[in-house]
Amino acid sequence: MKRQLPIKGASGASGSGHGKKAPQELENVLKQHFGYSGFRGKQLEAIEAVLSGRDCFCLMPTGGGKSMCYQIPALVKSGIVLVISPLIALMENQVASLKSKGIPAEFLSSTQTSHNKQKIHEDLDSGNPSLKLLYVTPELVATSGFKAKLTKLYNRGLLGLVAIDEAHCISTWGHDFRPSYRKLSSLRNQFPDIPILALTATAVPKVQKDVISSLCLRNPLILRASFNRPNIFYEVRYKDLLDDVYSDISNLLKSSGNVCSIVYCLERAVCDDLTMHLSQQGISSAAYHAGLNSKVRSSVLDDWLSSRTQVVVATVAFGYRY
Repeated sequence: MKRQLPIKGASGASGSGHGKKAPQELENVLKQHFGYSGFRGKQLEAIEAVLSGRDCFCLMPTGGGKSMCYQIPALVKSGIVLVISPLIALMENQVASLKSKGIPAEFLSSTQTSHNKQKIHEDLDSGNPSLKLLYVTPELVATSGFKAKLTKLYNRGLLGLVAIDEAHCISTWGHDFRPSYRKLSSLRNQFPDIPILALTATAVPKVQKDVISSLCLRNPLILRASFNRPNIFYEVRYKDLLDDVYSDISNLLKSSGNVCSIVYCLERAVCDDLTMHLSQQGISSAAYHAGLNSKVRSSVLDDWLSSRTQVVVATVAFGYRY
């Protein structure tokens, strides 16, 4: 029987599907698990919307705290929060961070070993899954096998929220190389009473309207945060000789005080050449592109996230892999 999941009320007892936590209790959860004293920007409004069972479209700048909008609900809402993202590097990073805080989270992707995948599927198939957050790619959601698994979770009352990150991919150029994003439109029919949270840092009004329509969001709360980022500095430099560009990059990295960095390049060959140049300059660096096998790419990512490597020189494959 399909039903809406209960949400814990302010007293901790189960209430109706449209109950919600008092803001102070949500702030307590935020501080207890993440160490922050208060919410930023539109976070609280988004959290309260999905906890009340309402769909939400949330436009926040990169670094604006979009992840809190579904991670906090996962800690106070019954069932599993499904997070759909095209960025496996981000998924791996977020899951590692959540686990370090004692929050049950996992991701399913091509980078997972068969053993790890089996353990996650066994947990999902159990009568009482331990997971609170499950990160997946849109490609996996589009498969018939995973669709059936989600339907079983939903029918057993174990699916609490669907969060779609990088939601602009549903509308703009993103679906040209990630066509599975377009197939997410089926989620509303598949889970008619589960709130959907669409998140993006990039959406002009036309794209926003298209995303809301494509996902069949019902009377969604629309939240648009300021894009002012005073902590970001932009500098544009004239490019002439490639060797001069390499020298500028190495000098900039040396002056940064060994801060972990990413240098994006348009071509694989440039990634390899620049990595060699940086290494010769004594800068710990590694290339990351689609010409490397998945084991090498995972090792590069792990070393960078663990600060064993200072610089990743990458194509856009650094984020968009599945």
